[in-house]
Amino acid sequence: MAKWLLIMASALLFAGHLYAEETGQLQIKQDQQLVYCDAEWPGAAESLTQALQSGITVTFVWHVQISEIQEYWLNKSIADIKVSRRVVPDLLSRKWLLEDEASGISRQVVSLEEAIQFLTRLENFPILDRSLLAASTLYRASVAIEEHEGEINEGWWAALWKPGQFKMQKDFSLP
Repeated sequence: MAKWLLIMASALLFAGHLYAEETGQLQIKQDQQLVYCDAEWPGAAESLTQALQSGITVTFVWHVQISEIQEYWLNKSIADIKVSRRVVPDLLSRKWLLEDEASGISRQVVSLEEAIQFLTRLENFPILDRSLLAASTLYRASVAIEEHEGEINEGWWAALWKPGQFKMQKDFSLP
């Protein structure tokens, strides 16, 4: 019985490792002061288009984590950022209200493509001050994306019933 459990645990760890190594459309860029993240949701835009054209609110929650890779211990967390973006359709005026909950800024657009890009992309998103990083150390940027159609469920069971989610990661160091 113990052998069976060991084999199953090893298989799950191996499968999780393969899933976690996927990089998707994730890029880490740096300038003299900041580290930036470019990430793109790899899903199909057809489902988002159909939901928004039907009048359903769509929310994307981006979880960006930066950790220092440690060889013989758990990785040390450096930053943990949550970005929530929502598109609320107005079918009467054919406009889309774009809301960024992190900054509190909202605006209306007339282009559905622009609304979908707002949800599915982080471009030049500042995530970290370079002064928090050491020059000869390897770091890992992990991005998890949750897609919510309709209102976000805030109940206790929401942690058990996960929405559509995608994870990607990329290792980087200071130049």
